[in-house]
Formats: sequence, structure tokens, C-alpha cells
Amino acid sequence: MLEWIAVPAIIISAALIPKRKLSDDKKIQIVFENLKVGIEKGEDILHPKLFKKVTNEAYTTFIFSLPLGLPSESFESIKTALEDGLNKEIEFEFDGMLKIKVFKNSLPQKWTFDNDLLTSGWQVPIGKNHEGIVYHDFDKYPHMLVGGVTRFGKTVFIKESFYSLLMKQSEQVEFYILDLKGGMEFGMYQDIPQVKRVAADLLESAQVLHEIVTDIKDKQQFMRSKRYTNIIDTPIKKRKFVIVDEGAELSPSIVEGKEAKQYAKFCQAALSEIARIGGALGYRLIFCTQYPTKEAVPMQVKMNIVARLSFIAASQISSRVILDDVGAEDLPSIPGRAIYKIEKNRTVQVPYISDEFMIKNMEGNKDVIFNTEQNRGVTDNDRQVRNGKD
Repeated sequence: MLEWIAVPAIIISAALIPKRKLSDDKKIQIVFENLKVGIEKGEDILHPKLFKKVTNEAYTTFIFSLPLGLPSESFESIKTALEDGLNKEIEFEFDGMLKIKVFKNSLPQKWTFDNDLLTSGWQVPIGKNHEGIVYHDFDKYPHMLVGGVTRFGKTVFIKESFYSLLMKQSEQVEFYILDLKGGMEFGMYQDIPQVKRVAADLLESAQVLHEIVTDIKDKQQFMRSKRYTNIIDTPIKKRKFVIVDEGAELSPSIVEGKEAKQYAKFCQAALSEIARIGGALGYRLIFCTQYPTKEAVPMQVKMNIVARLSFIAASQISSRVILDDVGAEDLPSIPGRAIYKIEKNRTVQVPYISDEFMIKNMEGNKDVIFNTEQNRGVTDNDRQVRNGKD
């Protein structure tokens, strides 16, 4: 009878490798054998068998055939054992065969943004992996879900995306920013004409989102009148980015008070509508939270976002909310280290960008970008003053 041997919950890694010089493929085989990765057949265990290996400048790919009945998903749980045994970073792929990429060099622990990373179209640099620079194309995948614990790079990535788009698409881009950290992160950029709104709290966010939803309805009518189905197939060049920095603050389960909960419910419904139908109309949503729970990330938002980016997560549950997969909880505690997922998980080092760098370069392009106050609406011009406070 065939029986799959489950991988132990506690993995003994480097100690499983004999202390003598072995080739990488032999080390991998020994890890498989010592951890009993395989199918039990009578008194024997059928382990994965090396089919071939392919080497290039960046990595060597070891291709294994798997015994029938051994699930490819089981190999994610031994990734740490393999990396410790090899003393190298690895990635898995599976397309009928198990492919283990063993990289010759490690990812950098810090990588600073420079203008050489700027490119054409609606692409922004996500990060550097073992094979080069990874870019995300917002016209191909219009929305992105970003998560991870605080202080590990979420807001830095948002600013890097904001800067990249502003520098390369200054005539065609608009930003609506819900900075739920009290406006502390993006308030300094509110005088840029491409930044149409910066909301700093729940009420201001509701007002901005009401304006966007109204515009979406108008845009739908216009698109229908022209018989357009998707903005990328039209002469329309403008794209409108809705950036949410700390989406959990819009969760009805977090805010207090009946009125506040109603505003929060509206905000989540509006964001769901942007995620569901806004992409075809030119809206791009970047939804970011350090509390990736089903309450903080509306289901319609998550279901309609293909692109995911997770920095280190607090738990497997948090990783699954962002990536629909585990792994982010095992990332090293390195600011900027993240998993980018579209069709597969890719570990990247996200570039660091500072406000000083952004402002200096924006001022250097003042004729193109800066035009203080012009074309910018006030977020909350009708909001009443109560007891001397907004």
C-alpha cells in the first residue's frame, strides 16, 4: 500500500547534512531521506528523484520527478531545512515536475531607490529578486493588496509607487490618498496638483470616496456611450490612483460609535466598488493594512485584486489573508523583504526611498510637477467646526 510520509512539524535542518563536502543535489537528496519526504511502499520509501539540473549565472535549477501521490505543496514546509542545509536561498516551482532553484547569491538586506529604476508606462518597481528587477504593471493588473507588520516597508512601498508614477506620468496621473495615519505620511504632498485629495480620517475618507463613486457612475455612462469596455483599449490616457494607507481604520468592527460605523460601512462598500468595476474605468486601487484580517480587508476588495505584496506577517493567518498562502510569516526580519504574488510567489527586496529624496527630485522637476494649490480641491471644505475643532 502506498502511504504519504508527512513532513515533521519540527524540522531539524543543517544537522541533517553530513559534515563533508557534498554537491547541492546530494544535499537535497539527503534532506529528503532524513525527513522521510516521500511515499511509503511496503518497507521502502519512494523519494523524489533527480531528473536533471540546469545551471546559469544566477542559479541552478534541480528538477525532480515525484512519486505518484506526493503533493507538491508539502515541500514548502521543508524550505527552511533545505536553505539551512545548502546555506543558500531557494525557490520552488511545480509544473508536473518539482523545480528547486538554488541561488548563488543572497538578496541584499537593503537596497536604495534611484531614478534609474523609473520606466515607461504604468509600471512601478516592486523590488529586486535573484533574477533581476521585478516590475508591476498597473494597466495589466490594476489593483494591489499590500500587508505586513508595522515598520517593515508598506508605507515606503506606497511612497515609492507614488513617486514613480508621478515622475513618469505627471500629465496623466491623479491621486486620491486616504492617509489613515492622520495625514502624517502624505500630508506634505497635498499641494502637488496631481494629488487631488488627501483624507486624514474616517469622515474625510467617506467624503473622498463618495466623490469617487459618483465619478465612477459618470464614467460608466461615458464608456457605454462610446461602446468602450476597458480603458486600456481606448484613447483615454488618464489613470486615477486610490491609495489607502491603513485600511483597517475603515473597518466597522474597529471604529466606535453608531455614526462612525455607518461611515466605515460606506467606505468599505465604496472600496469594494472601486475594486470590482473601477479597473476597467481607469481607477487603480492600492489597499494597504498592517492588520490583514477578514474584517479589515473587505471580501469584495480581496476577491477583485490579483496582485498581492506581503511584508513579514505576524502569523500564517495574516499571510493567508494577503497572499492566500503561507510564507510571509517566515520572511526574515529585514525591512523591505516581501513576497510579491501574481501567478506565483516571488521573494523580493523592496527599494527604500526617503521623503528627502522624493522632495529633492520633485523640486528639480518643478516645471513639470509642482504647481502649488492650482487644480487641487479641498478635501473637507463643507465640514462644520464643532467646539472649535474639526
